[in-house]
Amino acid sequence: MNDMRYFRQALALMREEKLYSAMYIAGTALAVAFVMLIAEVYYVKVADIAPEVHRSTTYYLDDMTLLNNEDYIENIHYETYRDLFQKMQTPECIAAEMEMWSNTLFGITLADSVHEYSVKGKLTDTGFFRLYQFHFIEGAPFTQDDFDNGRNNVVITEDLRDHLFGHGQKGVGQTLTLDDHTYRVCGVVETPSVLTEKCVADIWMPCTIEDPLRDRGVHGIEMPIRLAFSVPADKRDAFLQELKDIEARYNALHKDAPVTITDRLQSHYEQVWHDIGYIFNAFDVSLFWYVAPAILLLLLVPALNLSGMVASRMERQLSEMAIRKAFGAKRRTLLGEVIMENLVLTIIGGIIGLCLAWTALYGWRDWVFYVFSESDNLYDTVPLLKGEMFFGPAVFAIALLVCCVLNVLAATLPAWLSLRKPIVESMMIKK
Repeated sequence: MNDMRYFRQALALMREEKLYSAMYIAGTALAVAFVMLIAEVYYVKVADIAPEVHRSTTYYLDDMTLLNNEDYIENIHYETYRDLFQKMQTPECIAAEMEMWSNTLFGITLADSVHEYSVKGKLTDTGFFRLYQFHFIEGAPFTQDDFDNGRNNVVITEDLRDHLFGHGQKGVGQTLTLDDHTYRVCGVVETPSVLTEKCVADIWMPCTIEDPLRDRGVHGIEMPIRLAFSVPADKRDAFLQELKDIEARYNALHKDAPVTITDRLQSHYEQVWHDIGYIFNAFDVSLFWYVAPAILLLLLVPALNLSGMVASRMERQLSEMAIRKAFGAKRRTLLGEVIMENLVLTIIGGIIGLCLAWTALYGWRDWVFYVFSESDNLYDTVPLLKGEMFFGPAVFAIALLVCCVLNVLAATLPAWLSLRKPIVESMMIKK
């Protein structure tokens, strides 16, 4: 019942003091919009968004560090992966990707046999499609038998299918000519957004096929690969121990060049944090002192302005508060009313600010994500944004937290200072 009374009082305040309310809401909206724009960008980078639905439990391993010389690394080759890592028990799934040809441009010869269409390709294994949950419109991923025998079966995106064979035409069973070699389409997936950087491509091929590698003068098993593991939270310790066991077995076979593995392992969150470090040219703990002040500044400056407005309004209401205190109203009750009235205005401004952030994110997505990322995938690209990238529990929790912080900073302190004044002094100020 009291909450409804506070809400009605806030609405009455908005009607009576339109300029004050408009400025308060606008100040809150701009502060929330700036903070939420940054939060949204990094939410898209870390949230479990399809196809990268296992980000929160994913760990990456690109190479190993030589113990004899920490400045040098040892690549993970396919044979090492097959003999050691592929047999691991703790990960739910393991994905291998040929590192050198991650997002390599391949040329597809079009139907006129003259023009070529450049596409980004990934050479992967079958675990790749278990880790990354693509939505298959047609067909299925290449099988383990296809992988083991190096068959030229490939998965392509819906956009590539439409470009090559015509909009709405069937893709599975069709053939395409890539770098002068023929491949058969075994599956068509919904085109992923470039913002899902770990899995995005136009075409996915088994990393055991020889044609594209032979053309570049290498053999598949000689190529370095990167690994991705999906590990449930309750198995993390067992996973790390299993990696240490693998490290011991590897070093027993390579006594002249022992390595360490776990120090090269990174979670998805750690990789994103590392990418932020490149942007600020700072790493580890020092990065916090770049990011935190920026966020606080975005909140503190508007909070100080709003606090001045609240203090000015409180000065005008001191006599009313003094009379109510004289008739027995408790300071806690009066303070609660002021906070709740301002909280309503803050939430209204927060909702508007969140909508502004969404609008800016969508309208300027071609450069907003590039500015906050070191990825070449986002250069000169308009990324596809999906609904789940905008709406998520974490986004609303951050928005609510920002609104509450602004309200506490802007309304509570000036109201508390004003209500501490004696009743007689408050009534004399009014006179």
